[in-house]
Amino acid sequence: MPSVSFVVTVYNKAPALPFLIAGLAAQEGDFAREFIFVDDGSTDDSPAVLRQLTDGWMNVTIVRQENAGPAVALNAGLARAQGDFIKPMDADDLLFPWATRRFIEAIEMTGCDVAFAPPGPRFDMAAQPEAILACRHEPGRIERCDDMLRRCLLRAQTNPSAWLARADTVRRCGGCDERVFIQDYSIELRLAAVSRVARLDEPIFLLAAEIPGRLSDNQAQVLHDMNLALANFVAERPDLPRSLARLGFVRAAARAWAWARRHGGKGVGSREFRLVCGARLGLLPPSPENLRATCAAFAETNSIRLATGPRS
Repeated sequence: MPSVSFVVTVYNKAPALPFLIAGLAAQEGDFAREFIFVDDGSTDDSPAVLRQLTDGWMNVTIVRQENAGPAVALNAGLARAQGDFIKPMDADDLLFPWATRRFIEAIEMTGCDVAFAPPGPRFDMAAQPEAILACRHEPGRIERCDDMLRRCLLRAQTNPSAWLARADTVRRCGGCDERVFIQDYSIELRLAAVSRVARLDEPIFLLAAEIPGRLSDNQAQVLHDMNLALANFVAERPDLPRSLARLGFVRAAARAWAWARRHGGKGVGSREFRLVCGARLGLLPPSPENLRATCAAFAETNSIRLATGPRS
């Protein structure tokens, strides 16, 4: 019987935790399970709510750490995972009952290492979790994504709630890049670079409609961290085909130029304009230095939290 480690990062998500826990408790399938919750220095009642909602559960670990950001928090949970498969979760998402079972089926059917799926619509926090989870499952198509890395370079494909992977594949990819504050894109790129990936064309989880302080609401931070994750990814993979590195550079420069124009009032003489022209015309190489230069536009208009890097 396979085993699954559910690894959940939590920061000030007490109102959403009943939905998260209801989804985890409802998971269908014949597999052993462990639950690892990493509280990243919450200042609300999240730790107490977690203890209350999981009271009586087996194989539960609740880790508390000083606030260090979601990349560090997810890695802390991954390091403790003992299962054959790892299913990460954001604490404000709701997993459908069939999610884990279908992910494992997709991996076994295709011979892949990772499976991912798109989210469904957002759920209303005023609803009862049981009512949401009672919806009908309509299985979708399962297909291999042999060009997953190219897709990821064009645009982010996942968040942690959207995928399940073999544990040895997660370890082989290196987990999250702790030099980047937000975890989503760095681990997506690293997984895509070392694994075979399957996609399920069906909703697997729901996002909460509104959670105060959610990182994904800070678009400047999200885009900054995407570009920084990409710069680090290119730096740590010198054998990456130049065509793929250039594709990532074009997308990163376009994100920076669009932000600088709309939010920074920048024009055609700006650094961001020169970067996007150089990337698109092939006049500038897709080097880590040029990619890191695309991060500045976001820091000039918004407060950006920087990671402190890998911890000893």
